[in-house]
Amino acid sequence: MAFAWWPCLILALLSSLAASGFPRSPFRLLGKRSLPEGVANGIEVYSTKINSKVTSRFAHNVVTMRAVNRADTAKEVSFDVELPKTAFITNFTLTIDGVTYPGNVKEKEVAKKQYEKAVSQGKTAGLVKASGRKLEKFTVSVNVAAGSKVTFELTYEELLKRHKGKYEMYLKVQPKQLVKHFEIEVDIFEPQGISMLDAEASFITNDLLGSALTKSFSGKKIVNGYFVHFFAPQGLPVVPKNVAFVIDISGSMAGRKLEQTKEALLRILEDMQEEDYLNFILFSGDVSTWKEHLVQATPENLQEARTFVKSMEDKGMTNINDGLLRGISMLNKAREEHRIPERSTSIVIMLTDGDANVGESRPEKIQENVRNAIGGKFPLYNLGFGNNLNYNFLENMALENHGFARRIYEDSDADLQLQGFYEEVANPLLTGVEMEYPENAILDLTQNTYQHFYDGSEIVVAGRLVDEDMNSFKADVKGHGATNDLTFTEEVDMKEMEKALQERDYIFGNYIERLWAYLTIEQLLEKRKNAHGEEKENLTARALDLSLKYHFVTPLTSMVVTKPEDNEDERAIADKPGEASYQPPQNPYYYVDGDPHFIIQIPEKDDALCFNIDEAPGTVLRLIQDAVTGLTVNGQITGDKRGSPDSKTRKTYFGKLGIANAQMDFQVEVTTEKITLWNRAVPSTFSWLDTVTVTQDGLSMMINRKNMVVSFGDGVTFVVVLHQVWKKHPVHRDFLGFYVVDSHRMSAQTHGLLGQFFQPFDFKVSDIRPGSDPTKPDATLVVKNHQLIVTRGSQKDYRKDASIGTKVVCWFVHNNGEGLIDGVHTDYIVPNLF
Repeated sequence: MAFAWWPCLILALLSSLAASGFPRSPFRLLGKRSLPEGVANGIEVYSTKINSKVTSRFAHNVVTMRAVNRADTAKEVSFDVELPKTAFITNFTLTIDGVTYPGNVKEKEVAKKQYEKAVSQGKTAGLVKASGRKLEKFTVSVNVAAGSKVTFELTYEELLKRHKGKYEMYLKVQPKQLVKHFEIEVDIFEPQGISMLDAEASFITNDLLGSALTKSFSGKKIVNGYFVHFFAPQGLPVVPKNVAFVIDISGSMAGRKLEQTKEALLRILEDMQEEDYLNFILFSGDVSTWKEHLVQATPENLQEARTFVKSMEDKGMTNINDGLLRGISMLNKAREEHRIPERSTSIVIMLTDGDANVGESRPEKIQENVRNAIGGKFPLYNLGFGNNLNYNFLENMALENHGFARRIYEDSDADLQLQGFYEEVANPLLTGVEMEYPENAILDLTQNTYQHFYDGSEIVVAGRLVDEDMNSFKADVKGHGATNDLTFTEEVDMKEMEKALQERDYIFGNYIERLWAYLTIEQLLEKRKNAHGEEKENLTARALDLSLKYHFVTPLTSMVVTKPEDNEDERAIADKPGEASYQPPQNPYYYVDGDPHFIIQIPEKDDALCFNIDEAPGTVLRLIQDAVTGLTVNGQITGDKRGSPDSKTRKTYFGKLGIANAQMDFQVEVTTEKITLWNRAVPSTFSWLDTVTVTQDGLSMMINRKNMVVSFGDGVTFVVVLHQVWKKHPVHRDFLGFYVVDSHRMSAQTHGLLGQFFQPFDFKVSDIRPGSDPTKPDATLVVKNHQLIVTRGSQKDYRKDASIGTKVVCWFVHNNGEGLIDGVHTDYIVPNLF
């Protein structure tokens, strides 16, 4: 069953070929072209075809490419297809000279084990990678013997989403040469009908495209033991909205990002209706607001709001927790004090470009605080600006508060991306929407309650009928409108639907069942993001079971693709790429080496800060401590053989390091003579002359003379460098350098002389002027709300070359890092290594 309120379907086909349209009656689209024969590097792609069947917005796409090797020797043939990120791959086959090599969907861990041998031989790679903002690229290549033919066939499915009243289907394939036979065939069957179809192409003029299209129309409703219900009413008055804009103005927003945010907010203000209420909450190291409470969007207030937006300036740190809580409190208070219309709806929109690094910075605690403050009363929408942030945290927090998250890409159109998001939620038509079906008649229903329904969007519910032979049933949709409560009732004649299915035999008959499975998997995966323990296990098991049953490549499954290579089958993996979350800075520097020189690089600034710690030999300093992961790193200071009692002339270094993981019951003591590993209190001792690798669950330790690498899973890697001097040197001793090359899996609670800098922070350098040393200028540094005098200097990075090192220029913070480190350096002294 499928019912809706006169939907609009846009179809976009690219091969770059594209088409757009609106559904009122089902139609068929066929595009063909013939081109001169083309051969590139001995390979002729003689046929490329896309066959797409769309039924009730559910698209089943098959991309087929045929090629022949015209060369005298074996050649590599590549197959590239870009598909939407919302699609699930369901099948892939490779046929060479009549022999077919199928792709098999397996549980992700099972699939990985099947191709471990190929990975160890360096023969395989992931076949699917993210490609731009909305696409994923499937790429596979295979060697083909001279004169042989190869056929690639990829199948994927997706539910087209209604966006601003339109549905868009985007098909893109790149043969990379002239193709003799190129064809795109699309059959669309829409029970509500298609009101308009518009096609565009990137490789052909609109006039030629028009002559290449053929359309046919007919329309009925379909059921096959499962049903789908589309709900998209139009013509309803807009519910007034109360919006708290919570905006990050920390130092990292400086420049283009803040300017684009201002431009977007100014455009958004143009779209505010007089019945709406709003306020701006700005957060950096602290929180400020435009007004004390929400104000109505009158012309006078909007003009004042524009002036306020234009005056916003960047400063300080990132206090996400307090910014959100202030905005939520403002909305709650406005409702309690009856400052806003009774029939209105509240919304929090939060934009940030980084992670919390002041105030409450633990993601799980911020989520808890926000969840308790909102109490399910209104949605939270999170916008993540750029890549240097924990996007998973933003998404999870939005999802558990009935909203969603969007990544805003750092590009010239960032302001348009922000405005485009706002347009999606600008016009709520209903609140508290509930889809009701006959009791005891429906099983396995997908989500059927929604906090908001926005103009231009659509609610889709699918389920399974208990009795496939029932003649009809009724569905009610209830919601609160701008002026009254509404109930929409639809009665469905099942026999009419069965008849329609028989009439249109070209449509894949079990599409509603597959649509139901697609929706169910999608919603189970969303719920899983915020689940824990047994609940998460159950959601995972249900989503995995459906993914395997219906052959979907989802985040829980992989497709194993077998390719014949050099008389031996090679396996590769097609995975579902996840949304990129926090991306660690490129080539980050967090290290301590030498006397001991601490280096902290801020990649966004293309600059570094450095400081020394002057303490007596024997002192143990806390370098890293993370209560969440259980990791700690401590270092013990050693001095020269004939050390000076004067701290200004005394040379000190790290002579011992202690690395421990309490959760794994693991400890390693590193000295200049040996490395001792304790695993569950059982010691193993190694020399720096050894070349050895130790691995166990979640741990890898590799010693390779003068260099040791310790990794805890994917995302935490340390390097220890041994500096050796002549044994009979009258003054100097051997010492150690400690480098953090990957820390992005460390939690926001991480602290220590190095660990406190793992989370993003900002600084500004100004007033550069001559210093006491003409070669080393002084400057004013503003960091962590402190203003410091710093001096330009340089240190060495010895990760790649322990003898010579690489020069690293930095701003030196005097007095044991005072003002840069939290507290004072003596706060980091601990009694022993472990």
